[in-house]
Amino acid sequence: MKKAILMMTFGSPEEITFEGVADFFTNIRRGVRPQDHEIQTLYDNYVRIGGTPLQKITRQEVTLVEARLGNEYSVYFANKFSSPFIPDVIGQMEADGIEQCICLILEPHYSFYSVMGYEKFLESKQIQFLVIKDWYQEEVLLNYWADEIAKILK
Repeated sequence: MKKAILMMTFGSPEEITFEGVADFFTNIRRGVRPQDHEIQTLYDNYVRIGGTPLQKITRQEVTLVEARLGNEYSVYFANKFSSPFIPDVIGQMEADGIEQCICLILEPHYSFYSVMGYEKFLESKQIQFLVIKDWYQEEVLLNYWADEIAKILK
């Protein structure tokens, strides 16, 4: 049985341009394009903070997970609101012959909106999905946060 890990994020603009931000914002709003002044505000915010490293960081995480797991699992990544989109990646997984998939939403908390927003895209007659719904109380994560906060407070 071919197994996979699917790491999913909210997504981010593919390009920090007015149209790149507009496309992302339109996806978040389920196909309804925002008014230009709304897009401009979001675009200005992205420019002010220097863009977003989300896609780059997620790809690095995927590479690290792949290295750790070896050949036991294929590792994929997809976004809810930007490319690569979850349904497109599931199509690729089907083409690759994946039959079982552990899905990790890269948001540690659980809320109906966030988790259900990802689960609704997990449709396949071929693939059985197991979703890790929350992991915010994992001891390793809590210890990491505590250590990082302690460093800042010193």
